[in-house]
Amino acid sequence: MNRRRIFALVAVIGVLAAGALPSAASARPGGTTTIINGDASGPTVRFVPGGDAVDAHDGEIQKFGSRYYLYGTSYGCGYEWNRPGTPFCGFKSYSSTDLRNWTDDGFLFDGTTAAWQQRCNGSTYGCYRPHVLHNAATGKYVLWINSYDVGVGYHVFTASSPTGPFTEQAVPKLAVNNDIPPGVNNGDHDLFRDDDGTAYLAYTDWRAGGDIIVEKLDASYRTGTGQHVRLGVRSTEAPSMFKRDGSYYLTLSDPNCGYCTTGTSYFRATSPLGPWQGSTADAPWRLQNQALAVNGGGVGLSKTGAGWQDYDLSFRATPVQTGSYGQAGWTFRATSTTTGYVWLLGNYPHPGAEGGNLTKVVYRDGSIQRLETVKTPMPIVSGQSYQVRTQVSGSTIRTWVDGVLVDTTTDTTYPTGRIGFRENDGEGALFDDVRVTAPDGAVLLADDFSGDLSAWATPPTTPRGEKISTNSCGGQPADVAALPGGTYLYQSDLWNSGAANEALAKHHWEPLRFRADGSIEPLECGKRYDLTVPKRRAVSTGDEGFHTYCDIAGSIARAQTLTGALKSVSYTTFQSGHPNAPLTLEVTRLTSAGLPGEVVASRVVQPSEVSWSPSRITLPVNAQGERFAVVVKSTATSGCYGLAYNDANPYAAGTALYSDNSGATWRAESSRDLRVN
Repeated sequence: MNRRRIFALVAVIGVLAAGALPSAASARPGGTTTIINGDASGPTVRFVPGGDAVDAHDGEIQKFGSRYYLYGTSYGCGYEWNRPGTPFCGFKSYSSTDLRNWTDDGFLFDGTTAAWQQRCNGSTYGCYRPHVLHNAATGKYVLWINSYDVGVGYHVFTASSPTGPFTEQAVPKLAVNNDIPPGVNNGDHDLFRDDDGTAYLAYTDWRAGGDIIVEKLDASYRTGTGQHVRLGVRSTEAPSMFKRDGSYYLTLSDPNCGYCTTGTSYFRATSPLGPWQGSTADAPWRLQNQALAVNGGGVGLSKTGAGWQDYDLSFRATPVQTGSYGQAGWTFRATSTTTGYVWLLGNYPHPGAEGGNLTKVVYRDGSIQRLETVKTPMPIVSGQSYQVRTQVSGSTIRTWVDGVLVDTTTDTTYPTGRIGFRENDGEGALFDDVRVTAPDGAVLLADDFSGDLSAWATPPTTPRGEKISTNSCGGQPADVAALPGGTYLYQSDLWNSGAANEALAKHHWEPLRFRADGSIEPLECGKRYDLTVPKRRAVSTGDEGFHTYCDIAGSIARAQTLTGALKSVSYTTFQSGHPNAPLTLEVTRLTSAGLPGEVVASRVVQPSEVSWSPSRITLPVNAQGERFAVVVKSTATSGCYGLAYNDANPYAAGTALYSDNSGATWRAESSRDLRVN
């Protein structure tokens, strides 16, 4: 359902909540507005003024008419990637005239239907990345979203308004991975319209290991034409295409990684269909101190072993820290670089298996057939070497780490095949002392990497983009928006470290800087930026500078003191980890000591009523007096309820209180305020 939310502070008689919110500040001189990404304590939340957090991720910003539109995937209903039973939340839009004050325009279409839940919920690979173009010839706004329930990987919609409601059209046809069964075929994408009105789709080809395709669309923008070009890259995703001074640019997530901190690189061309130029790449496999150093490149295989059936594979592996994790991967019973078993030993923060895990993936033609992660009994530390052994015997696969059996798997998918090693771009590891033995003890392969790599079919050296950031300012690139006045606004999603609650992900927005030759300078990752906007507007500061934290459960309670006669109060909260008890919200009078006392209003809020994105819970009060406290607590023994807090004392007439014994005693938190209205 498409909803428009008109901003209005929760009704308060007299003074608002914790004392008046800071008054609205005028826009900066010269028609500029300030984009705020965070402060010295880290990234901060973008709120709809007086309302809920902006819950739009992995999307884009577009300007249609006099307004900017932010499109993104919603996570507030509790969607979790690869967690069966979690719902699909849909796609949202927000609009603004100044890129700072946003209006919640609701959902682009109704994603709560059984059909869309079946396509996109946590039991599937999900649906992501809403991108919209306006087609001047048809007068329609055209929406593309990525899904994995159709072979081509996308659904297309049209609407008469940039906020919808959007109506689904025929499944598009593209030059790559068309008319094949559903699966991880085509992924992240972007829409681009050239000056002559021609539109293009830039998209990820997962069956080619994360290559990027640019394909010309037909005049309706709803399907491909078959005219396309490949960049020839590997292990990338999240393309964003724009044009500046006659040159075309493609920024990429380099490498790809779901909900990770990754790098950003870019390619340039003089035509949308290329050729696209990046930087010179190094060979992904090389000998280093009598060991094999692998830096991305995907899978490399032994030249022999296509008929090997039962065997013992052993080697020494050292995961190298890259970004937020280290991981060493190997493959066995592989019939090609895209088909076989791939096991990964590392410390990627998989929920429930943080610190050390074995991820087991069954690939067929580059598509994931099965994936499972198990926690290892020992931590996996980047830079530390581990003796690894994998034994395949019939349908039984056993894996040992440092002599400890960590997993036994039964699988009949592949009976024979070669061995090798696997690191995606942006990942690295060292390998040594490889040995493959048959059941009768015969040595099938042995290599201590003291000579050369002649026994291996190494991954090819593939094109690479020019890097402008190794960590995308703490996230993963989403989009570059070409704004009026020659501003190109880079956006990245600051994912929540691969955690289950990605509704808490923040945004980083930064104008790109270009050198005289048109190349892009490295990102600065600044806390705030002044941008020129066509129209000056007042900007509210009372909803800015807030961080998120989650600990309200069990004995932990929190409170915010207030001053004023109250009609109602709203407290900003969220849930994480599936709390198993409701949240209790109370308004109490303060005692002479300034602590919570007599309860004047209360509300029990069930977990199903609490968003996973920071949102307001309202409590009617109708209480006269001068001094109150909003108290929040829960008896939950699993999961928690969160808070949005600001340590710059935004509510001068109030303060935050903390209790670790269910409110029996309280202590003030200096300069801290919880977000209330």
